[in-house]
Amino acid sequence: MWKLLKLCIFLFFLIPVVSWVSWKLKKEIPINVLVIDKTTPDERFSEHLSFFWMINQNKWVKRNGEEYDYATDFLGFYPKKNGDYTIKDLKNSAPKDIAEMADTLDLVFFADTYGIYNSNWKDHPDYGKDTISFVYGGMKSEELELMRELKRRKKAIIVEFNLFASPTSAFVRKQTEELFGLKWSGWVGRHFTTLDTLIDAEIPKWVPELYRKNYNKEYDFKRGGIVLVDNKEHIIILENETHLNDRFPILKSTQNTQEEYNVPGEIYYPFWFDINTSDSRNKILANFEINVNEKGKQLMDSLNVPLEFPAIFHHNKDYDFTYFACDFSDNQMGIYSSYFDGVENINGAFYSANQVKDRKMFFWKYYRPFMTTLMNSIHTRSK
Repeated sequence: MWKLLKLCIFLFFLIPVVSWVSWKLKKEIPINVLVIDKTTPDERFSEHLSFFWMINQNKWVKRNGEEYDYATDFLGFYPKKNGDYTIKDLKNSAPKDIAEMADTLDLVFFADTYGIYNSNWKDHPDYGKDTISFVYGGMKSEELELMRELKRRKKAIIVEFNLFASPTSAFVRKQTEELFGLKWSGWVGRHFTTLDTLIDAEIPKWVPELYRKNYNKEYDFKRGGIVLVDNKEHIIILENETHLNDRFPILKSTQNTQEEYNVPGEIYYPFWFDINTSDSRNKILANFEINVNEKGKQLMDSLNVPLEFPAIFHHNKDYDFTYFACDFSDNQMGIYSSYFDGVENINGAFYSANQVKDRKMFFWKYYRPFMTTLMNSIHTRSK
């Protein structure tokens, strides 16, 4: 018995060492990546941390051999102590400089352009107040120009929600839509574990206000559900059991996507998303479905909101473009697990299967396998 126990202890310490050594010995892949993330209110950098986890796990490095650092290797908003901050972006970059940058890049990842407000930045002096003040954010003309130059050069572009919604201007949004054949409906949504504003501080203050304005009655939701709002200040609240058969939006992948990207056919998606359409340029790899009862269907139909809509758009013929109509990469991952080869084989240790609202389960079951295939494809095309 004692010998067996000693063997178990020995293996317990040996396996992580072997896993780390195996990762360390993997061949480094030089890829020139630019990440743009304007929604970084704290130093967790959750909007792009999962993406850097994938970069590290796949041994992508800079052209000079240095490792990428999720805390410094991006353009956007850099929070400091006591409400101070710095901004590093493409503002005032000349077209010539942007074209030269596009020549050197293999991939640009737009993690989030929503930006910083007093409502999501705890160090802002007006944090917690009812008034909303804008600090920084929105896609600008310089970033649109970079997209154009990348597209001309057939470089890889990955984009996530929120690209089209406020605070991006209508002009920049329209130009971006035309560039990639997408059209934003004006609607965005999110699942909340509870719709009770006294329990969940993440529910925006404007949700109950907008509900009262739209329906002329008090906001009195206690269960979980899905909130949808559009750019004309319409709002739909779908409450569990009252309107919903399934608590979460369901991400459904096509059969080809399941086989090519090694992802499940269906999985719950518990965070922000937007509703878009596409012209024939893009292939739809997966769709969102909101499973409602008759009462929920009446609400959705009243404002012509579809119950099923695209989740992942992809074009990889004359240029390489992927749009995730959700916060695909937003996850509170621990970066250190990316330093171990084969860590996906014990992924169940990193989340609880009963906690479907936990985005770590989404990361391991869907994000990691999907991004592995996508990034391998980008590497192959960049050679």
